[in-house]
Amino acid sequence: MRRALFPWGLLALGVLLLARLVLVETDQGERLLLLLPWSRGEVAFVNSVTGKPVRLFFYPLWDFRGFRALTDPETEAYYTGGEYAWNEALARERRRDLLYCSEVGLSLALGPWRFRAEGGCLRARLLFPP
Repeated sequence: MRRALFPWGLLALGVLLLARLVLVETDQGERLLLLLPWSRGEVAFVNSVTGKPVRLFFYPLWDFRGFRALTDPETEAYYTGGEYAWNEALARERRRDLLYCSEVGLSLALGPWRFRAEGGCLRARLLFPP
């Protein structure tokens, strides 16, 4: 008797279609990550002017999107000059490439992976889907 592979094959195809391939570049080298679209991304750093922490959250859908920031009002005003709602502007952002640099230090989390940089940069590029 033959075993039906169709449900497993369909499941594997579905996972491949949902997969997001992200290349992370650090000063120590490159790492290729396989993420799902509901994986969460986060960049965290301390603003060098206000001395307050900033956290940026996002998701890897067809691009990096769904950005929102978490910080104190003084730091938000530093970035916006008090002229606009920062999270509303961030929510409209769509990027395939993220680059963050810091002399003090920053961290990038993508799904279960964590990367840190001090006096350097972290870059994440969404390779698939194209």
